[in-house]
Amino acid sequence: MPVNQGFEACAAGRTTTMRGHFMHGKERVALAIAHRVPDRVPRGELYIDDAVVRRLLGCPAVGFEERREFARRLELDIICLSPVYPLEAAGGGMPPAAAVSWPDLDRWVRQTDLFVFVLLEGAFGWGCRLWGYERFFCAVARESTELADLICMVEKYNLELVERAAGMGAMGVLIADDMAYRRGPVAHPAVLRRHFFPSLVRQVSRAAALGVPVFFHSDGNLNDLLEDIVQTGFHGLQCLEPAAGMDIGRIKRLYGDRLCLWGNLDPEELILPRSPRELQQKVHSLLAAAAPGGGFIFGTCSGLIDGMRVENILAAYGAADMKPEDCVGFHLPETPTVGGK
Repeated sequence: MPVNQGFEACAAGRTTTMRGHFMHGKERVALAIAHRVPDRVPRGELYIDDAVVRRLLGCPAVGFEERREFARRLELDIICLSPVYPLEAAGGGMPPAAAVSWPDLDRWVRQTDLFVFVLLEGAFGWGCRLWGYERFFCAVARESTELADLICMVEKYNLELVERAAGMGAMGVLIADDMAYRRGPVAHPAVLRRHFFPSLVRQVSRAAALGVPVFFHSDGNLNDLLEDIVQTGFHGLQCLEPAAGMDIGRIKRLYGDRLCLWGNLDPEELILPRSPRELQQKVHSLLAAAAPGGGFIFGTCSGLIDGMRVENILAAYGAADMKPEDCVGFHLPETPTVGGK
């Protein structure tokens, strides 16, 4: 029996009895992952900087209670927890998996109705961290034995972390590994298919056996790898960077029945000066392309980072408060020019 039955239980039904009524965040997200339609578009972020929490709440320090209140203010449905490694591992190798923690994971599970994701790092992230950028990408280019050993080590590490996280009640896993930049994959797709994706298949398969859906995160242009991501078995894809050519409307048409799509709001919209109307138009355009039929989670590509304007965040999230079925063909009329008709 799977360790975590929450995903199956949330996605198994209740759309008839819950339609028109309040759903918990974990229910909305589970339905989105199952490509069913929740009562409104679910929302969440890969990362939330404490500086953003401080500015919105006006608090001097940030702990669990402040982060929970921030999630309540934005009506988030997801919390995504990054791993914390012991200090002694900062300049060395990979710390023991048993020493890795996700801050307040037990409290997020027990004391909130949010869908709780834990983040794991992939072989690209660990390779650059342990070896440095140049050595790692030389190993990738050579397809060396040490690269195969590293990928195997990261896989075993993540399998242990998945077991631990699922046992603690985590409802989803997000594997973050930046395989692309704005022009395309950072390595030839054939190299990724020979070495990286087979390991990811095994990681996703183990998590799925525990009843835990797995999303993949990568910045950049992933268009050449989308079919690989689907075939790996990932339940969803987070980021979908529009500045890198990730057209969410096209991706929804081609893969929306196989991947739950999460993100696509350009962080610049929340950093640069924008009027509420401009943000409303941007968000509604995104929802019209991605939200109908379910299988979409609203959020930014990057997470909420220091430097974003609180007023922009509030305006964007306010504009996203829509039912998926109301997003079909939705558009706002253009703002009239001064003196125009």
